[in-house]
Amino acid sequence: MKSGIANIAKVDDCVGTPDDAKLRRSIARNQYRAYTAEHPISAVKAFESNDLYNIISAITATARTNHLKNRIEPVALFRQSRNRRWRTSHITNVGGCILLSSGFLSLFKRDSDDENSPEQKLIMTIKRSILCIQKEEYDKAEQMLHLALRMAQDLQSKDGITYVYDLMANLALEREQFKKAEKLFVDVMKRLFADGFKEDDIKVLHISSKVAHIAQLEGQIDKALQGFNWTLLKLEEKLKQLPTDEEIRELWGLTKNWYGQTLMENQNYLEAKKHLLEAFAVFTEIHGKFNSEALTMLNNLSVACTYLDDITEARKFLDEALEIAKELPDAAETGMLKANLGLLYLKQGLLQQAKDACTFAWRFGKKMNHKDIVDQADNCLKLINEFNK
Repeated sequence: MKSGIANIAKVDDCVGTPDDAKLRRSIARNQYRAYTAEHPISAVKAFESNDLYNIISAITATARTNHLKNRIEPVALFRQSRNRRWRTSHITNVGGCILLSSGFLSLFKRDSDDENSPEQKLIMTIKRSILCIQKEEYDKAEQMLHLALRMAQDLQSKDGITYVYDLMANLALEREQFKKAEKLFVDVMKRLFADGFKEDDIKVLHISSKVAHIAQLEGQIDKALQGFNWTLLKLEEKLKQLPTDEEIRELWGLTKNWYGQTLMENQNYLEAKKHLLEAFAVFTEIHGKFNSEALTMLNNLSVACTYLDDITEARKFLDEALEIAKELPDAAETGMLKANLGLLYLKQGLLQQAKDACTFAWRFGKKMNHKDIVDQADNCLKLINEFNK
């Protein structure tokens, strides 16, 4: 039998780096030993009839294929897609801060309708800064928010100062200035507590969810999970009392989405799938499916299923996302969806379909000047070439 094991070195040396080849030879060697232990008579007969080389070749080929398949890693979309409807919900017309905004603006409307009054000038400055954020003119928005903060301080408006700080925090999060965003959110929370808000108030819970999300984006998984668990517990208590409240439901869905992403990063794919499904149901109920956020969530559901080895479900979510993407021709997510579809085909051994999907993704990424898509498509095409060798 020792001579049989030695023959492994003569078998097709596998593709990839020297370390890859060494690993696959080691796998094949262990599989051969297991084979001879389980089938000693067959192994002896094979050795005597000179078929041992064929057995080893088959084992090595299987090891190579399995090793390549284990390198297939579809990409989840966390930072790549901004999830604008939810991630900046304080800034748009959805979510917790809009309530603070409405209350804040109405205070000044009662005091003065004069467009030239200091109060109305502050309101207009804030509105312009929000418009700049929505247009992604971040430097201009930052300047206007600092101006608005000085105006609110001159007016000694506690609500105005709190609201501007909140907008600054959201802008910092949008710009991925995570330390700055966290500090500003904590300052806003302290101001809310000083004004008598309770820890289960929707405004406080909005900030709590975002602080946990910042921890997720910074790779502080334990801190993120703790924050999401606490926030979800408080939200679910509120939902028992107000099950149809859209604002609470939306924040619950937003938090579930981020929580699901964090569980994926923690490789807890079964739990992640559960929470992502709940988030997707709430999001589409409120915003519909024809938007990039829905594409992102469907992609992440597909990735979770892929890691659970549920290829049928993974394909189902990807196919649904690609159908939606047909109505959104400029959605950057389309390229990553196609690249991930190529990897799914590759996992099934459908090399031509995999090549077609990944080639489309590569061209799409080049056209959109999207490095992440190009990199993932390149990775897919390289794996296809290795399978073909």
